[in-house]
Amino acid sequence: MEPHRLLSLFLGEGRELLQRTDTALQQLEQSPAARPPLDAAFRAVHSLKGMCATVGLHHSAAALHAAESVLADVRDVGAITPEQQRALIAVVDAVRDALDDAERGAPEPDRLRAATMHLAALRTSTEPAGVRAERPGGILAVQRATAVDGAQWRVDLRIADDAAIPSARALLIERRLARLATVLRVSPHADDRSDVRWDRTLTVWLGGGADADAIERAARAAGEVADCHVTRELSAPTSPDATATRTVRIPVQRLDDLLDLVGELVLARNRLQRRLATSTDQGTTQAMDETSRLIHQLRDAIQTSRLVPLSDVFDRFPRHVRETAQALGKEIEFIIEGRELEVDRSLLDEISDPLLHLVRNAIDHGLETPDVRRASGKPARGKLVLRAVRDGGMVAVTVADDGRGVDRAKVAAAADAQGVALATQLATDDVGLLQLLARPGLSTAGAVTALSGRGVGVDAVQSRVQAVGGRLELATAEGSGTAITIRLPLSVAMMRALLVRVADETYAIPLTTVRATHLWDSVNGRQRDAPSIDVVLAGERLPVVRLRSYLGLPPADDVSGHLVVLEGATGRMALLVDACMSQQEIVVKPLQRVRGAASMFSGGTILSDGVPSLILDVNSIN
Repeated sequence: MEPHRLLSLFLGEGRELLQRTDTALQQLEQSPAARPPLDAAFRAVHSLKGMCATVGLHHSAAALHAAESVLADVRDVGAITPEQQRALIAVVDAVRDALDDAERGAPEPDRLRAATMHLAALRTSTEPAGVRAERPGGILAVQRATAVDGAQWRVDLRIADDAAIPSARALLIERRLARLATVLRVSPHADDRSDVRWDRTLTVWLGGGADADAIERAARAAGEVADCHVTRELSAPTSPDATATRTVRIPVQRLDDLLDLVGELVLARNRLQRRLATSTDQGTTQAMDETSRLIHQLRDAIQTSRLVPLSDVFDRFPRHVRETAQALGKEIEFIIEGRELEVDRSLLDEISDPLLHLVRNAIDHGLETPDVRRASGKPARGKLVLRAVRDGGMVAVTVADDGRGVDRAKVAAAADAQGVALATQLATDDVGLLQLLARPGLSTAGAVTALSGRGVGVDAVQSRVQAVGGRLELATAEGSGTAITIRLPLSVAMMRALLVRVADETYAIPLTTVRATHLWDSVNGRQRDAPSIDVVLAGERLPVVRLRSYLGLPPADDVSGHLVVLEGATGRMALLVDACMSQQEIVVKPLQRVRGAASMFSGGTILSDGVPSLILDVNSIN
């Protein structure tokens, strides 16, 4: 395989392994003696070490080898120390930089050497009792464990005496077995296999996912295996083996291309359905229904293949929260909920930076220092929650803290200084307060720091969220805390939309923002051309926005009109349109933004009759 192709494949998996290591180390910080995160870190480091060596990142491989040795020491001792924790995190950071440098074609960073030396200095000077014993003649024998938790198979091997590089052969065996089942433990450790006294025997404990014959074939296929015995562990279940999950790595661009193609297929189906709507041929109708069903299944399969768990983003934050809290002298209990929820890959990319802004704001502005909290009768340790839940056709991600809450008077004063009219009145409710906080340049910080003070936090978050059809919500109470919620559609490529007509044009409104529709004449008989209109629907008074006026069109007296109740960034409103047409599944096409162009549209689509239509950006309507 070409070197650049090999490196490209390696980088994605390498970063995933680093993230797994980082997450496991964070869990060990909370529970230093916990075995599952220790095993997870060891497996990830071990795999990454071999990969780095394969692509020529030798300094990274050396650093990871040292990290693996420290983790092996921790396994023997039973708990990780704070110094070991810090040194391992430093290696993870250094290797992450090395991957970034490799992607740019730059050499590995110099600090890898320092990180490796630091780890080497931490190695325990004596081996724990009972781990090693000397055989007569100087051959190293390892007293192997008799059982490993969760193991279903034990594989005992002996590498041939004439094998040129037995340690490399052992690594190849491990990697082949890992394709069949999870490798839970290997004995002896990689460092011991480099010892000239090693007797070339190897024991590997595996989880479920394969059968004995397949395991033996895989081990022997590595070559230079003199003997191999596979036995089922006594603690393993006797039910039939589970089928191993097979995966393949696909570049995101290919999934994007597939989604574009299925989108075009949906448009073609819509046009075909429209043409066949009056057909009386039963065979043609049945064929169209079957085709439509298959297209739906294809679309769902492609969209499902793009789903990734929020843990890919959420797991980056514990370490950031810990380090930021330490820098600010604050104590924080960080809780993550809903990390297993899956969203479209494109949304995951968009949500990372906004969430980082919100988490930093909560730590810096929201949560108080321990002495301030104690003085106000609160626990010294503040609570920060990152929560994700499904909310109908959307996902809601909330960053909540139990801190001081937003100072409404301070925000109003800062907005007044910017010349905002009625700032004090706006600050009295959460919707108006969010509008003020999201103004570009508005900041209540007393000084500019590395974390805040430039007035771009909430503004940047709202801009990114609205760009993908989402909205921001705020709830805050003085002295009790603040919660900011990001609501996002599950997919930004295809959606259900309500089609409305204004004059001779048809516009699409995302159905996730529509709460109800009403005939204008059935509401309260108010004049539709009055200067300012509001209506009462289900006991709630809502402002009315005329879409004709919003689009710069003259009023029309020859249509009765419909009201569409919408949930936008500034709260609920009633949108007055000429008529509601129908609901339709649409394919979203992005618009090329030009300087000075109107921001009232978030995209475009092609309707079933082949006519283009613009998608209204509900969050921009006020």
